[in-house]
Amino acid sequence: MKRTLITGAGRGLGLEFARQCLQRGDTVFATVRAPADAPALVDLQAAYGDKLTIVPLDVADKDSIEASYQRVREHTDRLDLLVNNAGIGAISKNVGDVNAYRVLGQLDDERLLFMLRVNAVAPLMIAQRYLDLLQASDAPRVVSISSGRGSLHDKTTGGSYGYSTSKAALNMFMRSFAFDVLEFGIINVVINPGWVQTDMGGSDAELMPEESIAGILRVVDSLTPADAGRFLDWQGNEHPW
Repeated sequence: MKRTLITGAGRGLGLEFARQCLQRGDTVFATVRAPADAPALVDLQAAYGDKLTIVPLDVADKDSIEASYQRVREHTDRLDLLVNNAGIGAISKNVGDVNAYRVLGQLDDERLLFMLRVNAVAPLMIAQRYLDLLQASDAPRVVSISSGRGSLHDKTTGGSYGYSTSKAALNMFMRSFAFDVLEFGIINVVINPGWVQTDMGGSDAELMPEESIAGILRVVDSLTPADAGRFLDWQGNEHPW
């Protein structure tokens, strides 16, 4: 039985992570910024009872990260899997003018820095805070959800300054983290989930969340120490940096 922490579990990929991890028997700690705004997650809790704990977490707030840790620590002395899924894009709710993140001439430095904090810095801070619980596992894994937009190799057009840069920064943060924690037996990777039909991916996307998450979980379950620090796609193939 795995003990799994998932950030941004209120909808989209995070919600599907929670659903599939519960279905396979994990004890799940599902974090969400505003639990009252996550009815599907509340429904999962009703179905799975104490196998699912909903934990309030604003990943951009260090006090909230600490409070989430204390809440999880009340229920468990270890984590086997940390899924850094929470993130924002230019079209996410409450981000303001999308052009401030992606259009030259209209870019706003404070908004760009906020996106970097949420998408890149926060996953590292969360992994750092939960490090002792991960170290207590016999086979700890950390996976951070990146994007093809964060690949320098794939970047052949302008625009998308905030999202692309934040995901590229996430990749480097977590690659450094991977080599620091390998000595503790923690295997850490970043994964591109593909173009998925979520609020962020849109209805024209190629993949359904069920397919993407099932693939990612298979990849995570098959990781070996040799995989530490890799950038993979949802099927386990090498993704160009």
